[in-house]
Amino acid sequence: FDSVEHLMARAPEVLGAHYDIAYPGMQPRTARDLRGLPLDAEHREARAHMGQYYGWERPLYFGKTTEPRATFGRPDWFENVREEVMAAHERSAVFDSSSFGKIDVEGPDAEAFLLRVCAGHVARPPGTAVYTAVLNERGGYESDITAWRIGPESYRLFVGTAAIARDLAWLRRHSDEFRVELRDATEEFAVMCLSGPDGRRVASELGAPLLGEIGYFRHAAAEIAGVSVRAARMSYVGEAGWEIVCAAGDATALRAALAGAGAVPAGLYAQTSMRIEKGFRAMGHELDGDVSPIEAGLAGMTRKSGGFIGFEAMRKRESEGETPRIASIVLDDAEAHPLGHEPIRMDGRIVGLTTSAGFGYRIGKPVALVNASEALAEGTRVRIDIARELHAATLSWRPLFDPDGVRMRG
Repeated sequence: FDSVEHLMARAPEVLGAHYDIAYPGMQPRTARDLRGLPLDAEHREARAHMGQYYGWERPLYFGKTTEPRATFGRPDWFENVREEVMAAHERSAVFDSSSFGKIDVEGPDAEAFLLRVCAGHVARPPGTAVYTAVLNERGGYESDITAWRIGPESYRLFVGTAAIARDLAWLRRHSDEFRVELRDATEEFAVMCLSGPDGRRVASELGAPLLGEIGYFRHAAAEIAGVSVRAARMSYVGEAGWEIVCAAGDATALRAALAGAGAVPAGLYAQTSMRIEKGFRAMGHELDGDVSPIEAGLAGMTRKSGGFIGFEAMRKRESEGETPRIASIVLDDAEAHPLGHEPIRMDGRIVGLTTSAGFGYRIGKPVALVNASEALAEGTRVRIDIARELHAATLSWRPLFDPDGVRMRG
C-alpha cells in the first residue's frame, strides 16, 4: 500500500468480507487506483474492466457495459474475451504488459552474475532474449524471468508484476561478489505485446518492417510510427508476436498508431486463456518454490553444465527419479466451468490437481493445466471434480493448441 490511509481503507473491507462467498474475479472496492499504467486513460476510454495487481490497475477485458455479476458459472464477460482472443488469433491485438517489472543489470560481471543466479543460457550474445528459471537452493522456482541481453555488460530482466520487490531483493542478496549494479526501471518503460498473424502487416504499415526480420527470441531497436522502441520476437499467447518496449511517455502515441493500423486492445483474461491453451507455466500456479524445472517439464531450458544456484538439488531430484508432472487437460463438456484447484480423478482415486483453468476459445472447450501426482499416459481419460460434479476430460503432455509452436514462430 502507498500509505497508511490506503491500508486503513482496505482493512475494514477485508474484515467485512471474511465470511462472504469468494466468487472468482472479485475485485476490492477500496484503496484502488494506487498505480496507473501509462495507458490507463486509453484503457478506461475503451471501457476496460480493471483489476488490481500489486497496486497496478490492469485491464481484465474491454467493452464493459455493466459491473460483472458474481457467479461460479459462465461469466457475463465470456463473449468479450472471446472477441479479444479471436482478434489475436485471426488478426492482431495488443496486450498491455507495462506492469511487468524491468530490472536493469549492468557492470563488468553482469554475465557472470546472471550465470550464477539464472539456470538458463544467459551467456548468449547481445540481441538475444532468454527465458530462464531463477532457482533456490532446493532447486525450486524463486522466479521465472526473461532476460534481454542489451550489450556485453548490460541486461534487462522482465519479471512478474507481483514479484518486482521480491525478485530485486533476492538478486541483490546474491550480488555481493559481483561487480554489477541492479536498478528497478519498471516505471520508466511501457510494454505492448503485438500478437496475431496480421502483426507483420501492422508493423510494416507503421514504418517498422524490421520487426518481421527479427528472429525468434531475438530483439532489436526499431522505430514505429516515429517512436523509438526495442522489440523482441516472442509470444506468451501462442501467436506470432513481439514484445515492444518504449519510454512510458511515448506509450500513448505508440498505442494510437497500433490502433490506427487495426490492432485491438486485449486484456488479462484473454491472455490467461491463451496461455493455458499453450501449456505455458506461470509462477504461483504451476511454478513455486517447491517445484523444480524437472517437475515443471522445463529441465531442457536449464544448463547441463550447471554453475547456477539450485543445480545440485536438481541433479539430486533427477537421481531420485523425479519426472515431469505438469500436463494439460481438455474437458468434453463445453459448458463446464473449471476455475483451478479442482481434484482430478481416475478409477476412484485423486491423480492430480488443476493449477490454472479457463475456457480455450481457440479449441472451443474448457481447458486446464494440472499437476499430476502419478505417471499418466498421453490420452488418459480422467474426470475433473467441479463442485462435486464430475466432468470427463482427456489428458495430454503436449500443448492443446498448436503443440509444435508453428504459429508463434511463423
